[in-house]
Amino acid sequence: MRIISIGCPVPSPNVDNHSIANAPSIFDYDACIIDPQSVSEQIEGIAASTLDVKAPDGRLISLGESGAFHFGLGELLEQRRRELQQLMECGGLIVMFIYPSVRHPNVASYPGLNRYSLIPGPEGDPFKWPSLRPADGKDVRPAIPQHPVSGFLDDLGGRIRYRAMFDLSPASDATVIAHSVGGAVVAAEFRVGAGRIVALPPADNLAASQRKAFSTALIEMIERLIQEPEQSAAPVWVRRYDTPEASAARDELTSAQSELKQAQRRVTEAESLVADTTRFQSMLWQSQNHAFRDIIQDAFRVLGYTVSATADDLEIRDGAEPALVELASANNAVSDRLYLTLQRRIEEHYLRRRSRPKGIVVANGFRQTDPRIRREPFPRTLVNACETYGYALIPVEALFELVTFASEASDEPEILEEIRRSIAETAGVLEIALEEEGEVEESEAAGAPDENGAVATTAEAG
Repeated sequence: MRIISIGCPVPSPNVDNHSIANAPSIFDYDACIIDPQSVSEQIEGIAASTLDVKAPDGRLISLGESGAFHFGLGELLEQRRRELQQLMECGGLIVMFIYPSVRHPNVASYPGLNRYSLIPGPEGDPFKWPSLRPADGKDVRPAIPQHPVSGFLDDLGGRIRYRAMFDLSPASDATVIAHSVGGAVVAAEFRVGAGRIVALPPADNLAASQRKAFSTALIEMIERLIQEPEQSAAPVWVRRYDTPEASAARDELTSAQSELKQAQRRVTEAESLVADTTRFQSMLWQSQNHAFRDIIQDAFRVLGYTVSATADDLEIRDGAEPALVELASANNAVSDRLYLTLQRRIEEHYLRRRSRPKGIVVANGFRQTDPRIRREPFPRTLVNACETYGYALIPVEALFELVTFASEASDEPEILEEIRRSIAETAGVLEIALEEEGEVEESEAAGAPDENGAVATTAEAG
């Protein structure tokens, strides 16, 4: 068995590794591994004259037409397209890693060239938009356990990352061989004449030590694909000879596939709903990163603030009243130096605008511990400084409770105004007291309950 790899390093004595430029005739092999993204990068490099490569005969490849001392890029690409087509006609195999398609408009001698123009087109041309769309994820699940690709995906585990997904028509003869966790088709097999194209998600940034395992799994998969008989190899006209039982079975399969697609769509919608309704929970455990910063900003917006942020600073406004916010999330207690950073920002604001804004610290100490049992998530020195300078120190669990309450009272602006007033008047730790349903006496002492008799909120300095 002879294997050639184009643009994808496969360290093995059983594989000839080449680029799209210097490869010998592809149809002389039994199987071709090809990485279209690598091919795209080489095409763009040649077109921009930033990459010097030679054809197998030694001539330099250039953007123009072929001549005595150079080989035209358009002519080279057309030659490769024909070689891949001939490989399919000979019953060969193409294993291709899938990325979103891109155009290559700089190659004027090959009009309409895109990332997949060299690949023999299966019926329905699934490598064009919108049949092939951008996507991103790492959870890839085999759809057919006995298919040779399943072993490859299992061997590579979390080192596979899909970059695109297929939206195949019900009439397509493609065989779906892998899904994402959300049901998107991320690997498929196509018949092209007597040959086959197996489209797979690429490996994800393999280290040199991982390349050997990848190569071994890839070669084993190709050997099985070539050696094992394919039931899907039967010509389309065979269906004309279906028995009534076979026809009924095909109808049942089509119906089941349609139901599966609808179920997968409902799962996707439900996942989106869960992500939306639980998004504020992440402030309780997120590390100090962009996700934590974004969710805190969203929380202040729910409370009725206007939020403006730069890469380093966060400022909120209640009407014309500004407040500067510092954030911290840590595995242990947050740093007591937060107030120094906040104090410096407030002084700079005063020098520019001659007004001193409110200072707010949002702290998430011991983020991996249940908020109900956290002990001293911020040092006493930070509490003392906030009390001294009039800063509001808001534990994330308090902010979470406020946002939860505010979300339920979004059509009652006076409640949101009361929450903002409590924050503005707090010097030190903002404490939230939430009464459970039925605790009528305590609710009356803290404040009037809402119409459901469920919640009352107070805030005071700690």
